[in-house]
Amino acid sequence: MLLKTALNGTRSKTENEYLPHSLEEIENEVSLLYKNGCNVFHIHCYDQNGNESLRPEDVNSLVSRIKNISSEIQIGISSGDWIEPDFEKRKRYIKDWDNIPDFISLNIIEENSIEIANLLISKGILVEVGLNEIEAAEIFVGSNLNKGCCRILIEPEEEILDSAINTINEIEKILDSNQITIDRLLHGFNGVSWDILREAKKRGYDSRVGMEDTIYLENGKKVKSNLELIDNARKIINTT
Repeated sequence: MLLKTALNGTRSKTENEYLPHSLEEIENEVSLLYKNGCNVFHIHCYDQNGNESLRPEDVNSLVSRIKNISSEIQIGISSGDWIEPDFEKRKRYIKDWDNIPDFISLNIIEENSIEIANLLISKGILVEVGLNEIEAAEIFVGSNLNKGCCRILIEPEEEILDSAINTINEIEKILDSNQITIDRLLHGFNGVSWDILREAKKRGYDSRVGMEDTIYLENGKKVKSNLELIDNARKIINTT
């Protein structure tokens, strides 16, 4: 079972002062996690002003820093349309990346997502497709993106467990009925993140954890690093 680390996300430091945003913070956090057996990371790229960025200079610097820790590390970043709402700029930035990530998390529900996916694939970047609702799953099965997709992220946004499970089941039905056999990763957000991790284990799916998804342990303690979350996740996964 793959356990990917979702390092930071869109969260602000007002939520948790230990969220890694700067290159130095991200490098230190990834180095610590790599020494503790983590080698697949989803990281949101930030510029020097603390804003999310897809600009070539920021993405190139992030990928370079991470790969300098170890070539074994697989790094993925978000291509979220909120990071650069101007579609033409977003495409131009991606085209100008020199240090390319290993994979990109793509929210297929976003407008123009198929064109962005094909652009990424043309650069040799694998795509993990995020499905947050039924419509997203329907878009994916009609997209013909199977060959360039390394992973399907089933990521319900509901923070009530029963509602999240219902969304997971509906997405599964669509994927199964269309014979989609790409590896699946299941994760949740905030209050349901730990229960959804257990659900991923139960269903035989990969999963992820990190300060993008939750900043609290199950006992309500606010964490000071991603490693605390990873350690707790490993305990859950290794419990028979």
